Amino acid sequence: MNNRLYPLVLEHRLPSWARYCISACIMVVCAVPQMALQMQTGAPGYFLLLPGVFLSGLIFDRGSGIFAALMAVCVVAYISYAAGFGLNYLATNVLFAITAAGTATVAELQRAELRRVMLADKTKTLLLQEMAHRTKNNLAILGGMIRLEARHGGPEVAAALEATARRLQVMAEVYDHLSLKQDSRSVNMRYFLNDVVEKVFQSLAPSGPVAFQVMCEEDIYLSNNHALAIGIITNELVTNSLKYAFSGDAPGHIVVAFSSGDGVELSVTDNGTGLSAAAEPGGLGSRIVQLLAQQLEGEITYERLDPGLRVRVRANPR
Repeated sequence: MNNRLYPLVLEHRLPSWARYCISACIMVVCAVPQMALQMQTGAPGYFLLLPGVFLSGLIFDRGSGIFAALMAVCVVAYISYAAGFGLNYLATNVLFAITAAGTATVAELQRAELRRVMLADKTKTLLLQEMAHRTKNNLAILGGMIRLEARHGGPEVAAALEATARRLQVMAEVYDHLSLKQDSRSVNMRYFLNDVVEKVFQSLAPSGPVAFQVMCEEDIYLSNNHALAIGIITNELVTNSLKYAFSGDAPGHIVVAFSSGDGVELSVTDNGTGLSAAAEPGGLGSRIVQLLAQQLEGEITYERLDPGLRVRVRANPR
C-alpha cells in the first residue's frame, strides 16, 4: 500500500467544519455539471452526484458522507421540482435519497477496510524495522566479541578474526538499509555500498593517501539476500586492494561501480601494483568471492590494467 495514502485516510486532523466545507465543495463541483447536463438534455438522471457522496465519505467519515448525501438530495429535489410536485417527484427523491445513503454507507465501509489494511501494513513495516534493529545489534555484539578475541591470538589468528568481524559488519550494515518495497525486503544499493566501503576504510586505515569512489544509480534495489552477497563481495575486493595493491605510503584510488541492466554488474578497480601474469587469486577472500558469484549465478573476471587491477562480477540474481 502506498504510504502517501496515510495522511489522506489515517493522519488528517481536520476540524468538523473544515471536513463539511470540503465535502460541500466536492458536491458543488459534482452538481454544476449535473445541472448543466439536465438543462441541456432534459433527461432525468443524477449519476454525477453519487461520486461526490462516495468521495466525501471515503476521505473523511460517515458524517461527511451523510452530509454530502443530504446536499445531493437537495440538488435532486431542486432539479426535479421543475417537472412539478407529485407522486413521480416524491418517488424520484425517495429513491435517490436511499441510493445516496447507501453510497455513503458503502464509502464508510470501504474507508474502514482501507484503514484496517493500511494500519496492518504500517504495523508490518514497524515490526520489520524492529527486527532489523535487533538483528543488527546482535551481529554488532558478535563482531565486537570476535574483535576482542582477536587481541589474544597470534598475528595470523588476529588477522583471520578481524576479517570475520568485517564480514559480520557487512551483514549488520544490510539491516541499516533494509526497507519494505513492493511487499519484499529490499536494499538501496547506492547507499549500502557506500557505507560498506567506508567501513572497510575505517577498519583497515591505509597508511598512504588512498581515496575511494562509489558509483551507483540511486534507484537500484536488490532483495536483502542478494544485497548481502554483493556487499560481502565488495568488502572482500576492497579489502584485498587496500592490503595488497598499495605499498608503503604510496597514494592510490579505488573505484567501486555498480549497475543494473539484464543483470547486475559490480566492478572494483584500483591503480595499485596489480596482479602479475603468472599469479592467480587463491586466498580465502577470493574463494569467498567466487562462491558468492556462483550463488548469484554469475561470473567473475580479472582485468590487468596498467597500472592496477579491475575485478568484475556479472550476475543474474533471481
